[in-house]
Amino acid sequence: MAVLVLLVPFRDLSIRWMNAGTDLSAAWVNAFSRWWYIMILALLGVVILQAALHWRKSGWTPRLRSLDALFGLILLVAMLYALVSPDLKAGITSLRGYLQPMAVFLLARAMRPTRQHLRILLALMLIVGALMAAFELWQFFGWSEADYRGHGYIRQNGELVAPPVWIQEREIIRPTSTVSGPNELGVDMIILSMLAGLAAVELRSRGCFAATGLALLFFVGLALTFSRSAFLGWLAALGFVLLFYMRRTAETDVRQALQRRSWVPLLTAALVALLGVAAYRLGTVELLRHTLQTFTQQYHIQDSLEAIRYLAANPGGVGMGFVEPKGAFYLMAIEGKYHVEGSLFQIAMEMGVWGLALWLAFWGSCLAVLWRAWDRVGDPTLRVFVGTAFASWVGALVAFVFFPLMQSVSLMVWLWFLLGLGVSAEAVEADWTASSHDAAGSGFGPVRKYLALWDAS
Repeated sequence: MAVLVLLVPFRDLSIRWMNAGTDLSAAWVNAFSRWWYIMILALLGVVILQAALHWRKSGWTPRLRSLDALFGLILLVAMLYALVSPDLKAGITSLRGYLQPMAVFLLARAMRPTRQHLRILLALMLIVGALMAAFELWQFFGWSEADYRGHGYIRQNGELVAPPVWIQEREIIRPTSTVSGPNELGVDMIILSMLAGLAAVELRSRGCFAATGLALLFFVGLALTFSRSAFLGWLAALGFVLLFYMRRTAETDVRQALQRRSWVPLLTAALVALLGVAAYRLGTVELLRHTLQTFTQQYHIQDSLEAIRYLAANPGGVGMGFVEPKGAFYLMAIEGKYHVEGSLFQIAMEMGVWGLALWLAFWGSCLAVLWRAWDRVGDPTLRVFVGTAFASWVGALVAFVFFPLMQSVSLMVWLWFLLGLGVSAEAVEADWTASSHDAAGSGFGPVRKYLALWDAS
């Protein structure tokens, strides 16, 4: 799982390198780029085999929760819509795009990492994020349009992956770093900034200043994408994080601790001011101001409003596989019945408004579990992952209103991994407690006595 999570952000970069630097055909490039899918299938096979063996030995059955029922209903509705699609191949192809990264959610819930595993994974994810941000800075300050084209950052029609924008009276090519596009990179930076920021707060003396510096770096990385949806998502995520800590301060003795450390509010205010200055100097504030001034004229606002009007008249949608834009080759080849870019609207168009209602109910149930677990788990590293899962999904759902980012493999692998780990966090910590008790009683060290595929806490 760690290999999958740490390498998947470089998948799109490897595809561009194969397209631009080798003579491989498109079919071979597509085949080599499927390594992540092979890993997921192999991991699923291991988990299913372990569960079957455990069931045969002890008759173990998982205890299901409301989010499990909603997850199963989503799968059922999605498969039914794929089977009744006017084009069965298109329906199955679109269904596969949803299901492949969703398998990571089940895998993350099945795994039981140790404390050391999580600490190492946290450090390595921040290192991967630093590499992505450094590459983005290099592109922003050092690459020309010829560099982007020479390194394969072009679509099949010859256009750049990220069209230029005019900021402060100059044309800027939005950097893409190692992922599919600047909007996906923006949501990646939401995840990474929350991961680093929460690490700075929760881990305190252990790498606090390094984590704070990385959080600032990731905010700069977010600003350089000029992704308005990602920036709105970051504000929403930050708002919920602040709300959580305000509630926590009111309910615990954190207030007395802050009074003893009067420099903490001053440092926080200085960091906020620094972020504001950085956003202004980089042009992000100007872009947001222009967006607000021309809000009703913005393409994505009109696109979303038109989708709402269409769904009000046609709540059943248009059918699985018939919504544009989609990234799969077959879906790009057929004629779509409707064009809408927001992932949430794409779900409604493909599975009906009741399908979208199921998805939203599932996400709401997961967020409620994460909110409670965030306050209950005692291990600081585990709490960082739970808080990051909550904040990242809040930010991502805001971005999903405007862009089809659920098609981005690396982003969705990260999001589903965090969600699966987060909702099983209390079971993970309970497993640590049970293992320590076993070690104290038997002298044989931590031994896992059972496999838990679902959180039974």
